[in-house]
Amino acid sequence: MGHQEIATGLPPHVLIFPLPMQGHINSMLKLAELLCLSNLHVTILLSDYTHGRLRRHANIESRFSRYSGAFRVATIPDGLPEDHPRNGERSMEIVMSLLKVGGSEFRKLMESTDALSYGGARRRVNVLIMDGVLSFAVPVVEEMGIPFIYFRTVGACSFWANFCFKQVIEAGEIPLKGKDEDKYSYWKKEELDLIVTSVPGMEGYLRRRDLPAFGRVNDVNDPGFQTIIRETRRTALSSGLILNSFEDLEGPILDQIRKPIPNLYSIGPLHTHLKARLESEKSEQSSISSSSFWEEDRSSITWLDSQPPKSVIYVSFGSVTLLTRNELLEFWFVSDVWKVGLDMKDTCDRVIVEKMVKDIMEVRREEFLERAKQLAELAKKAISEGGTSYQNLNRLIEFIKSSVQ
Repeated sequence: MGHQEIATGLPPHVLIFPLPMQGHINSMLKLAELLCLSNLHVTILLSDYTHGRLRRHANIESRFSRYSGAFRVATIPDGLPEDHPRNGERSMEIVMSLLKVGGSEFRKLMESTDALSYGGARRRVNVLIMDGVLSFAVPVVEEMGIPFIYFRTVGACSFWANFCFKQVIEAGEIPLKGKDEDKYSYWKKEELDLIVTSVPGMEGYLRRRDLPAFGRVNDVNDPGFQTIIRETRRTALSSGLILNSFEDLEGPILDQIRKPIPNLYSIGPLHTHLKARLESEKSEQSSISSSSFWEEDRSSITWLDSQPPKSVIYVSFGSVTLLTRNELLEFWFVSDVWKVGLDMKDTCDRVIVEKMVKDIMEVRREEFLERAKQLAELAKKAISEGGTSYQNLNRLIEFIKSSVQ
């Protein structure tokens, strides 16, 4: 069958399988579009629920219509009831549910469609690019002879800290929460400012309070925590790892990751990469499209249009973050303050916070602006022809092409 497929002249076929959460799907869709622009066939596997949200509130169908059938969507159930919120404090339930039902549903889909070949309209899937906690798909693709690559949508530093959690536990550096301890009491603990020494490459600056949120448990044997550790370690068993980062941003940590995972593709920043590619293709869709699960509120556009050029930065807390009114105080003065982290351990008083914000911006405003400019220039260099992310994307595409059977 491989020789028959090659004779048809059909492009290689990539299956992209994101965790059904907003931020994960955002990044995976950008990667899907970059691969479509490289003349590959792409199928993205969504949950029934997230596909419905995207069809209702985003422009996923019109966004990919320009690729003449190169992009398709497949769906499986996530095992949760329709009225489940799938966000906030219950987000981990998505992962746990998928781990229960995902294996059988994925196998059923791949076997019933002959690896998504659509009756010969496409090749059978020849590479799987999947999210970091979906290892239940591995036995299926291994049986079918399909190589798999992980795409972790977090930054390199976050991924590496997750990868090293086993060592952090052994070193006794997990900042455990008390069983009935509220988060305000937890964050005031002085021990959270102790330096973590068990994550290679980050020994000089990573504090316990900086560890990924999965580690904020009251027992290191917490099932969800252990799932993240186990799933993250499995990344080293794959054919490679994609990260939405670039060498000039997180180079030292990327070098640490290459020790257990040599075949690393740092291809970010994806939004900049995709925008540049669309512009080079003279696409009518040169701006990044929406992939929101919720209806967008555009009432702020009038206010944004009234601000000076390059004076406002947009910060997203993600779709799973729940903040109280007091917690939002640090971000109250959006038009003047950005990229500022304040020491909020001892106060949530609005007047004090306001003074802290104004004081720090008077001292460090120019520093923040200059650093943001530098990062933008480095990102542009990385995705430009000859840049590290540009080269790594080409390496990824060559790997996909070489995997055709």
